[in-house]
Amino acid sequence: MKKLLVICGPTATGKTDLGVFLAKKYNGEIISADSRQVYKGMDIGTGKDIEKKSKIKNQKSKLRIKNQKYTVGYRLKEGIPVWMVDVVRPDQEFNVHDYQTLAEIVISDIEKRGKLPIIVGGTGLYIKALTEYSINIDVPPDPDLRRELSLMSVGQLQEKLINLDKARFDRMNHSDKLNPRRLIRSIEIVSFGIKNHFNTVKYLSKKISADTDALKIGLSADINFLFKQIDRRVEKRLKEGITLEIQKLLKSGYGWDLPSMSGLGYRQFRDYTDGKGKLDDAIVKWKLEEKKYMKRQMTWFKADKRINWFNISLNNFKAEIDEIVRKWYTN
Repeated sequence: MKKLLVICGPTATGKTDLGVFLAKKYNGEIISADSRQVYKGMDIGTGKDIEKKSKIKNQKSKLRIKNQKYTVGYRLKEGIPVWMVDVVRPDQEFNVHDYQTLAEIVISDIEKRGKLPIIVGGTGLYIKALTEYSINIDVPPDPDLRRELSLMSVGQLQEKLINLDKARFDRMNHSDKLNPRRLIRSIEIVSFGIKNHFNTVKYLSKKISADTDALKIGLSADINFLFKQIDRRVEKRLKEGITLEIQKLLKSGYGWDLPSMSGLGYRQFRDYTDGKGKLDDAIVKWKLEEKKYMKRQMTWFKADKRINWFNISLNNFKAEIDEIVRKWYTN
């Protein structure tokens, strides 16, 4: 039976380090499940934690991926391949369907080489796409509709989505209901479904195959411990040069209007880089938004009862995880 190991949980819990530890012990390779780490040149803010000298090793030809838009390969972290990073430029579209399509090819290749695929990340929808549901419909962007919707306020976008598909609106979390980009994408998907006569509620179908044995490991801790972890991680990224990374991206022509640049660790610095705000204010905003994001991640993952949770504040948590993985892997 095929084995698939998943390491998930909120930000700043050491998921990648654990993934590397287990990959070394069980002959594995890592597949990143982080929606921000797919962007090239965005290493520090997205927390790739891979040395700059470790360049992408493009495997697209070997994997027979013909689409020129993507770079599919791996970067090495302590000798372990980390896949699904540096896939597209910051100005290119990339969605969960793209991720699922490419990641499944990568997982299949890892399995064929007799190695253990280890999915590591905090983007719940990406993990769900690989372990639970199949995204069957690739809804393409609609530039005309997006231009029309971009002129609307958040309230108008909410009203339009409610009129089109109230159930979809109700399923959105509080943050997404206030996010114009999320609202526009939801309207785009629903409108595509209406136009092409399919029910977007049936957008997902059961995915994981009967011959795959998946083990899900979740990392967490007391909220105050996690808050301190986030503060330390933000300070570390500042020392690594996040402001210089942002300046380089802007000089390369990647503007603040891009979805990639609206992510955590980037958008909080807009006023500072534009000369309209202080660095200290940007740092405070970043830490606050990371903590809010952590809470949303925990809400998502706690709904999955198949996740085996471990407290990273305990000294023996890694040994406990190693034991459960060993029993599962050798069974």
